[in-house]
Amino acid sequence: MDLVKKGLKRGILLLATSGVLALYNVLTGDMESVRLTLTYGGIGFFLGVTSVIYEVRRWSFPKQIFIHWAVMHVTILPLVFLSGLVPVNSVQDFGRLYVNFNVSGLILFGVTHLVSRARRQPKTP
Repeated sequence: MDLVKKGLKRGILLLATSGVLALYNVLTGDMESVRLTLTYGGIGFFLGVTSVIYEVRRWSFPKQIFIHWAVMHVTILPLVFLSGLVPVNSVQDFGRLYVNFNVSGLILFGVTHLVSRARRQPKTP
């Protein structure tokens, strides 16, 4: 239950930050930025909530990766698709979006995994 609270806290913090930025955009009359900011806030929310997947110690690392990948497909991918961030007018467009989504995820995962490993290395005097 602590991980659920931790994930929700992270997600809500990211969403609230985007909400404040969206409110600023409303006040300045920039309505296109409002939609984009709220979309990014939704993405941040789901990333914050799911960040705790890697803290579930009883799951193997491959299981954590697979669960995270699956959750991203039912949260982030539909949000990107429905938000209009990427125009999708054909099956080919959706295919490109899907491939780019997965390639971006692999790159982000690889970079964050390397940074995480580097941070865990013991520091030599």
